Amino acid sequence: MKQVVIFTCMIALVFPLALAGCCRVEMASLQEELDRSLMERNDLQAKLETAMRRPKQPVQPEPQVLGLTGSLSEFQKQIDAFVSFREDLQKREDELAKLRQAALAEAKIAQERMDKLGTQLQAETERVIGLQDDLKKAQSAIVELQDKLVD
Repeated sequence: MKQVVIFTCMIALVFPLALAGCCRVEMASLQEELDRSLMERNDLQAKLETAMRRPKQPVQPEPQVLGLTGSLSEFQKQIDAFVSFREDLQKREDELAKLRQAALAEAKIAQERMDKLGTQLQAETERVIGLQDDLKKAQSAIVELQDKLVD
């Protein structure tokens, strides 16, 4: 009878401790995922800043319009090149904005998961403490029964 009670109490103590260990492992993996997401976000921000700081292409000397040294087709080609360059930059900016939003969304989801796991861990910890108290009560009851049996 004593062995059954002791065995039951040990199971009641070991099971919540094992669950708490699983939660810690999950929390650690989520923290690693969050760190990876933050590193990716920082890399993207650094790339964005680098792209913004790149030196501008050298300005070509303006042809004399009044002197008619350049033809209209050459001016049109230059204007088309500038427009194309501007459109490319706009596309890159849009891509980086989308990536930034995605990284922020992932970070938010990871934070929510961490909060949820923290709440679960807190609940499990409180449950383990309750089970430890129950175990102490059961142990004291066992000691009392042993003392009564000895007397």
